[in-house]
Amino acid sequence: MSEILQEEVVANESGVSRRRVVAGVAWSLPVIATAIAAPAAAASGISATTALVGTGSAISFVSSTGTGSGTNHTGTGPTGFQVTNAGSAFTGVISGTVNIKPVGTVIAGAGLQALSTATLTPAAVPYTNTFEYNATFVYAGGMTAGQTLNFPMTYQYQRLTGSGPSKTTYTYTLTITLRLPDNTDRVLTGTITVNY
Repeated sequence: MSEILQEEVVANESGVSRRRVVAGVAWSLPVIATAIAAPAAAASGISATTALVGTGSAISFVSSTGTGSGTNHTGTGPTGFQVTNAGSAFTGVISGTVNIKPVGTVIAGAGLQALSTATLTPAAVPYTNTFEYNATFVYAGGMTAGQTLNFPMTYQYQRLTGSGPSKTTYTYTLTITLRLPDNTDRVLTGTITVNY
């Protein structure tokens, strides 16, 4: 009897009884456990890493009007990129975008001529009036567990009409955004230079 009276006194002083507190804790535990488990399930997906290959290597740029036309130029930049599957095998499309944007003022553009292992669209170099290059690519082969896919890149430049830059080096930023089959993105950034 004294326990019941003591509980009534405590309830009257604070407005909350010990029974209500214990009942509230018991109901909130499943909610807390569910909230903790949800992010772990959402975090599952493809375990893949990406990297540029040969950053700062000597590369060649051919004229955008064809391999046999114009003068080839030299420069530096990555020779490609790779995707390494550190998890289970997966199927589906790896797609992405390539953006090559000049740093500062230039009068010539740089772009990709080809992206081996993937289908590059458009195949011809599409430059904007600011000499920025944009293209998309698709690889539809999936990946086995532990596999590393290499995507070698070859470059071209915008063929110039009239007198072009002489003994000038232009710098461009390279941004490659890959979309994996689980709809997660990987972004690679680098620098390209072209000697005119």
